[in-house]
Amino acid sequence: MKVSVIVPVYNTSKYLRRCADHLVNQTLDEIEIIFINDGSTDNSLSILNEYKEKYPSKVFVYSKENGGQATARNLGIKVATGDYIGFADSDDFVETNMFKTMYDEAIAKDADYVECYFHFIEEFPNGETKELPRRGDVREYTSNKDMFINPQVSPWNKLYKASILKDNNIIFPEGLIYEDTSFFIKTLPFIERSAFISDPFVHYFLRSGSTMNSRSEASQKKTGDIIPVLGDILEFYKSNNFYDEYKYELEYFISKILLCSNISRIGRVTIRPLWRELIKNTFSTLKEWFPNYSNNPYYKGKLKLYIKLIKPWNARIISLPLGRLMRG
Repeated sequence: MKVSVIVPVYNTSKYLRRCADHLVNQTLDEIEIIFINDGSTDNSLSILNEYKEKYPSKVFVYSKENGGQATARNLGIKVATGDYIGFADSDDFVETNMFKTMYDEAIAKDADYVECYFHFIEEFPNGETKELPRRGDVREYTSNKDMFINPQVSPWNKLYKASILKDNNIIFPEGLIYEDTSFFIKTLPFIERSAFISDPFVHYFLRSGSTMNSRSEASQKKTGDIIPVLGDILEFYKSNNFYDEYKYELEYFISKILLCSNISRIGRVTIRPLWRELIKNTFSTLKEWFPNYSNNPYYKGKLKLYIKLIKPWNARIISLPLGRLMRG
């Protein structure tokens, strides 16, 4: 197999056939589609079994108890046999020439990693959709250190050399949201050559009911998951003796997440005691990990000013407007 595509599935029967049709009809012949049924309670499994029966040499279905997207992806990595590994979300879909184009680019450039652009689509409860403007966080990188600077961390627009993930035990942290962040950053020390394709192969849908956009109490409490996720990154770098080499890149990446996108999310938490706790933990953790973060050499201009100005007492007031301003 040239490419293995890993697809976690949990109660997405509404979109699953569309996703599967675009995968089984990829123009790359030597491809395996690994669907991980993560304890679905709808008819997702029966749909997957239809595709497995119709495409027995291409579609592989594994079922497990519900444990979250990270556990499903980790199982997929374990069983994948392709030279390269890609990912897809079961409620999105990809162009049928995506993985052949990305694989050919990887071979042509002897790349460990290939990234493509994507369609960013907002879907409303009434079914209407609107394509959002291109985001500036997908680009060609000059080095693996450059990949720390404002990346798009989601795995569904990327192709990884399988040996990088398998040989170095790079997995998604389980039981947490924001797991994509840790997975992406842990791959970077092992990437010697990367490639970029400007074609938007992925149709990624932003839905109001998704985990990342839910306003439920349980979802608001999960906002704090970003700290153990970032801690997982630091532990990985220290235990693998990469920390000293990438100290400034890690400091920039982690402090920017905590003080920009994270503060913006905390600013939307409506449970007052939880909001206070999240703000306190954010600043105390950052001070513990990187006491001199505001002097990081990657901070410049308006972003440097923002980093120096934001404090626990003003975080909620300025989080939404400045968090959005500094996101790029």
